Amino acid sequence: MKNINKKIKLRYGENPNQTAFIKNNSNKSIFDYQISGKKISYNNLIDIDSGLKCLKEFKEPTSIIIKHTNPCGVASATNIGKAFLNCYNCDPKSAFGGIIFLNRKLNSILAKKISKKFFEMVVASDFESEAINILKKKKNLILLKIPFLKKTFVEYKSTLFGELYQTRDITPVNRKFIQLVSTKKTSKKSIDDLIFSLKVVKHLKSNAVVLARNKQTLGLGHGQTNRIDALNFAIKNKKKYFKKRNFVCASDGFFPFTDSINLLFKNGCNIVAQPNGSINDKKIISFAIKNKISLYFTKNRLFKH
Repeated sequence: MKNINKKIKLRYGENPNQTAFIKNNSNKSIFDYQISGKKISYNNLIDIDSGLKCLKEFKEPTSIIIKHTNPCGVASATNIGKAFLNCYNCDPKSAFGGIIFLNRKLNSILAKKISKKFFEMVVASDFESEAINILKKKKNLILLKIPFLKKTFVEYKSTLFGELYQTRDITPVNRKFIQLVSTKKTSKKSIDDLIFSLKVVKHLKSNAVVLARNKQTLGLGHGQTNRIDALNFAIKNKKKYFKKRNFVCASDGFFPFTDSINLLFKNGCNIVAQPNGSINDKKIISFAIKNKISLYFTKNRLFKH
């Protein structure tokens, strides 16, 4: 247990003029997982933490690309190669310089595809030896093999007023997490897409919105100061890379007015999940029933600050 509480100095903090260190909370340091690449930075550590927490939501082959703590693409598929390609195609522009997370072994075929693009880091549960040899040629590319990390049940942040603690939200996001409140039921496939979207929206900075189809994010809105702007941002991204209509939407908080759900309806979305709690809940439900939208209320709110 010699490494617990040991301080390890980092190159610098969030910006070059800031000093930083990490204090281990277990016997194994993050640096023990590193296979190759440049030294892990403060910002890298924040992104790794965010990406792994999101990746833990998924059991099937899933790829996530993180940029500044937020996913810019998430996809699940029948194999990890397809999951990565779908993930990258969610938003190729934002993926530039991002961090790839994979919950399956990275093989040499996928390694060749990754090596053709610029990424900061690749985090995978395992690597084929040939895949490592291919990716090691990019000297600065950080490779981390992290097969499994134990669950934590408490999280905290440092504030001006002291350390702020809370229990971690470990409520399973599954079919029991949502309840139909309008009249139109939807297909099993769309329910699966809705659950996929809620798993993603849980890990976006609020206000957050996820548009998805076939377990692939089409548009993400996050960190906006109002929900309609988050939605407009997500729709703008969807229109840029995906022309198809018929997609689902998950929101981390309730839509306070019918303008948001109306905007979704006009753009081809008729399956929506959001928490309840607005004084306008009845108006939202009435709009959904009138326009044959499958509206689901979630068990919990999914804010992330």
